[in-house]
Amino acid sequence: MGIQIKAWLFCCIAAFFFLTPEVAAAKVKSKKIVINTENDARIFVDGKLVNNTSTEIKIAAYAQVNVRVEKVGFITQERNYINDGKHTLPSTDYIKLEKDDAYENSMVTNLANQDIDVRTNHDEEESWKLINRIITGYFDVIAVTDKATGYMCTAWVVKSFKAATIRTRLIIKTGNTDPLTYKAKLVSEIAPPGVSASSDESFRNWDRLLRTFENVVPELQSRLGK
Repeated sequence: MGIQIKAWLFCCIAAFFFLTPEVAAAKVKSKKIVINTENDARIFVDGKLVNNTSTEIKIAAYAQVNVRVEKVGFITQERNYINDGKHTLPSTDYIKLEKDDAYENSMVTNLANQDIDVRTNHDEEESWKLINRIITGYFDVIAVTDKATGYMCTAWVVKSFKAATIRTRLIIKTGNTDPLTYKAKLVSEIAPPGVSASSDESFRNWDRLLRTFENVVPELQSRLGK
């Protein structure tokens, strides 16, 4: 009986010893991983830009490393590598980037979020009719219209993409009365995917404009100027 008790105690002590974090940590060795991605993509390791296209990271035992890959026109990808002996870590990892459909369907323009002068060669009555006709060709809903003050604002048009939510609206207001000039402003804003159009705090100005609306201001300038 005494031998059995001693054997049991020995097993308990051995189990405790080998299961302590210090001993377990000693079994996990640092790991190196070669990260590859698209040409000219920027690689960030724990928030710091380290290289383009390819880099090697070292993960200490029981450590975690965050890798983020960015490239213009592509959706940003992010991965966490955890070296705890439980997660399988590759020796090399290729991070594939997916094309950003919001980027592909938009353009950089100085028309976004800027007041653009629209001069008219028509009287106020005819100008207002033309403005209404042109705007409703691009926007289904006019949220506010006040002919007396020369102010008009469309409702937001929301477009959802894989990596972003884009909302766009047009604001028209009188700039000068002599000569009669209007100000047109295409408001273009971006937010994370899945965001409601009414979540104003999630949106920020976007320096791009959806191609759907690229001709609205030029058309206003052209037709009112005739």
